[in-house]
Amino acid sequence: MARGQALFNTKPIQITQVKGLNDDLHLPVIHGSCTTCHDTTNASNHSVPAPLDIGLTDVARRTADMPLYTLRNKFTAELIETTDPGRALLTSKWQDVGRFKGPILRGLAARAPYFHNGSAKRLNDVVDFYDQRFGVGLSASEKDDLVAFLRTL
Repeated sequence: MARGQALFNTKPIQITQVKGLNDDLHLPVIHGSCTTCHDTTNASNHSVPAPLDIGLTDVARRTADMPLYTLRNKFTAELIETTDPGRALLTSKWQDVGRFKGPILRGLAARAPYFHNGSAKRLNDVVDFYDQRFGVGLSASEKDDLVAFLRTL
């Protein structure tokens, strides 16, 4: 558990192409860790309202049981295909397509499946998603350590 907590707090992650973070801060790469987004001590929540698009609704991640929405920007004619319009359904803002507020991690182990669309059945799947999405390069033992830590929250 302690090794997983250390990884969560310090393992370097090159955060790229996250709408609501990279684009809002005008930084193509943010050198961070899990705590860049999950930064509230002892709760692993966001300390500020920060709906993000980490790529969960991208058409490439779509499974047969998910809907597919094609949205068109009325001013630029840009098209986005997504499995979930996200926060844009509330705000009607183009920039909010695919953005979601991440959950508090406290009690996470009791709330499977994970992610807003249930695409991760186990905590191992969550860790695998982040490892692949951000090219973290976690070893099998580091993944096990992170899962052990997440189970204790």
